[in-house]
Amino acid sequence: MEKHHQESIDKFIAIYKNDPTILAILLGGSIAHGFAQTDADIDVCLIVDAAEFQRRKAANTLAFSLWDICTYDNGYIDCKVVDLDFLTQIAQHGSDPARYAFQDCQVLFSKLDHLQKLLTQIVVYPKDKIDERRKRFASQLLAWKWYYSEALKKQNTYLVFLSLQKMVLFSSRIVLNENELLYPYHKWLLKVLETADKKPAGFLEKINNLFENHTLERVNHFCLEVLAFINFTEQTVDWPNYFLKDSEQNWLAHEPPVDDL
Repeated sequence: MEKHHQESIDKFIAIYKNDPTILAILLGGSIAHGFAQTDADIDVCLIVDAAEFQRRKAANTLAFSLWDICTYDNGYIDCKVVDLDFLTQIAQHGSDPARYAFQDCQVLFSKLDHLQKLLTQIVVYPKDKIDERRKRFASQLLAWKWYYSEALKKQNTYLVFLSLQKMVLFSSRIVLNENELLYPYHKWLLKVLETADKKPAGFLEKINNLFENHTLERVNHFCLEVLAFINFTEQTVDWPNYFLKDSEQNWLAHEPPVDDL
């Protein structure tokens, strides 16, 4: 960790540890993950009591940034607020990005005896879902391969690049799933892929080539190679019905993502 990061963290803790509503302070983000550049911001998570969490939730202040603490130019501290019930829900059924947010995190201050045990539970990969995820991710890959071909036919540039992004996303999800690595969301996806022991040969280079020099032939070859990595073919899964359930009709089970509202 850079000296100026540590100095800024120490200043933050000195101020906030005396707040009676704060039960623990965690360091997360790029510094905790080991991805930080020298001018990186500082990500902290404040674990507060239930009443404070509900107060902040009602006031829409569960996230905030502080610009007057850091000891380096343009530095700031990005804060997220949670409570123990929220952390327990992540451990029970949280998404991969929700779990990954606590991977590598450092406990900077705590009044909680069981915090480390809970954090360990949060970052466990959901092994019981590996087989089903394999099918769902492969179906998304095939669906977006089809959309790419349609985009070329219709000369739809927007759909071309959306399809490429989705194919890269779900081929990457396939690789992470086979390695039992949590999906970190988009920002750190390629960084985490670098750590995967099992992946198609030259996978990261092929991702870059797909964006820079995409053609129908290259896209088809890329997708088939990823499917072969998990011993699948295009006939292994009924992708239209998986796509129907996961993308077109997901609103039946829960509120759709904001993209689809």
